[in-house]
Amino acid sequence: MNSLTTVEAGRLIDGLRVELEPLVLDSGKSFDRLRSVFMIAVQQNPDILKCSENSIKREISKCAADGLVPDNKEAAMIPYKGELQYQPMVQGIIKRMKELGGVFNIVCNLVFEKDVFTLDESDPDSLSHVSDRFATDRGKVVGGYVVFRDEHKRVMHLETMSIVDFENVRKASKAPDSPAWKNWTNEMYKKAVLRRGAKYISVNNDKIRALLERQDELFDFTPNRVVERTNPFTGEVIEGNATPSIENKQQPPMQQPRETQPAGSQQEPRQQRINNTGDGRASRKQERQPENKDAGNTQQTKTETKKDLVPPAVPEVDVFPADKAKAAEAAEKLLGVALLPDLDPRGRRGVLKQAAVDWKEATPAYTHPLLKACIDMSDWAIQQQVKEEAWAGEHAMFVHKIKSLLDVEKLNVGKYP
Repeated sequence: MNSLTTVEAGRLIDGLRVELEPLVLDSGKSFDRLRSVFMIAVQQNPDILKCSENSIKREISKCAADGLVPDNKEAAMIPYKGELQYQPMVQGIIKRMKELGGVFNIVCNLVFEKDVFTLDESDPDSLSHVSDRFATDRGKVVGGYVVFRDEHKRVMHLETMSIVDFENVRKASKAPDSPAWKNWTNEMYKKAVLRRGAKYISVNNDKIRALLERQDELFDFTPNRVVERTNPFTGEVIEGNATPSIENKQQPPMQQPRETQPAGSQQEPRQQRINNTGDGRASRKQERQPENKDAGNTQQTKTETKKDLVPPAVPEVDVFPADKAKAAEAAEKLLGVALLPDLDPRGRRGVLKQAAVDWKEATPAYTHPLLKACIDMSDWAIQQQVKEEAWAGEHAMFVHKIKSLLDVEKLNVGKYP
């Protein structure tokens, strides 16, 4: 690494010391170690410094918050089309789960064609995986598994996935051909089965939850495409609600003009525009009014707009006492998606879609109407954010109603009481 690169890398990381040091100290680490490992990472891959400065700062902050270092073992920093992507690795995830998640031992492996793998589905302890680690050719990957054990070495959960499952995960990614999937394919496979298995064990730690939710597709730099709203439980497309996805790159706060402005003009801040009208509510209604001379179409548009503004209601579902803890955990995860700080609306909807699938599998069928309502509320809140409309009050009230329905003291959603 030449002297200029060294200076630039040092300038970047040192400029973040005030922000990063509290994060690494909270994780029991030191800033100096994070700094030294980052410098080595840049030395091994100078393209890191060719990425945008904002993306470097954003991703190194995530790494620090997760309590990992970018040494290509615990985590990796991957340049992709001028942006930096942070990827927690399997070793790093396991390390942090053992440190913070109350898990004594985690074994996560891939199974190859020439390995000998046997399992009695009724007895997790019967798993046997025999392989020749020194073989030059073990064949292709055919699947993978993860086993979580508690302090008494009892199996907390065993999860298996086939190569078909792995490829389905890859296809569901917004960036299936990103460097993470191309260069770290086996690592991504192991990460997929690890994350899925972790959904079924009790992890009452916000740091572990955040770490497990890091996904490769969160930073998609491909062109915009249309994302249709779907029912997460049936896969049915809800007609008439297709909306253009939002390009996932660094943007200023959402102040997209609602009407075309002349070239060279400058848009007033939202609050200022509202105050200048003397009646903020009337101004917003006027901005949403479509330019349509056809009275019938205008009335229809008003009806659809009014319908979209109505938040979902909490269904009347009697949850058995034995299932309340799992239902509360699912509600926390699903409702918390609307509050994820590091993602734009498109990324949040991607996380919500995957979370819906995961929690459908992890909860009894009779609780699914309750989960669907939580999904609809998060989706509604995300849409309101895109339109710069109020949503937090309704979202908080919904969380309170779910808390009362499940008769729990608190739901860990944002900073709600």
